Amino acid sequence: MKWSRPESVSFPQVWWRFKAKDPESGEIVDYRIEDCTEDRFEEVVELMLNCFIPDEPMSTSLEVLKDEVSLAEMKAMWVETMPQKLTLVCFKEGSSEICGLNVLEINEQSESKKNELDEVSGKGLRDILKVFIFLKTKADVYKRYNVDKYLHGLGLLTMRKYRGCGIATELLKARFPLMKALGLTLTCTVFSGPGSQGAARKAEFTEDVVVAYS
Repeated sequence: MKWSRPESVSFPQVWWRFKAKDPESGEIVDYRIEDCTEDRFEEVVELMLNCFIPDEPMSTSLEVLKDEVSLAEMKAMWVETMPQKLTLVCFKEGSSEICGLNVLEINEQSESKKNELDEVSGKGLRDILKVFIFLKTKADVYKRYNVDKYLHGLGLLTMRKYRGCGIATELLKARFPLMKALGLTLTCTVFSGPGSQGAARKAEFTEDVVVAYS
């Protein structure tokens, strides 16, 4: 059975509030991070396709935007993930514009032996998955942290207009109350770019495995 959000964890709800610069006015304003509601699932997937992929280093170097098969498979992956109701979105108070988002899912040890490469055919996505499988195997977080499941990131995005406001760091911090509400003790991500890596350090994530692109 696929994981589903417990009914005891109300949906939607706000998980995190913080103050940061408004890129339009330059003033410090209030932001909130909350569950992405069903009416915005499609918008989030489109933002991942149109804004995340063009900036993500592996996708860029592998020219995923020119790989129609990989694009379709990545879209299907995010579409399948959204109903878990874990994805977080950030809003400036008083606005419905998405400032940033973090697509999240539950990874379970019982599913870890499946060969993810068997499920994809796009060359770009296959090459990215090979890197992810290598890093996940090297980290071995189930054994390292003695858990059977954890909250996993499938894409962290700050809209370009809001970059430099610390949105990514706050999105990562918002994972902690969500994780605890779900009864989990661990959240993990493969951070592939300097921006997300810097945000992870500021949010006090631990670097268990670091591999140079070379």
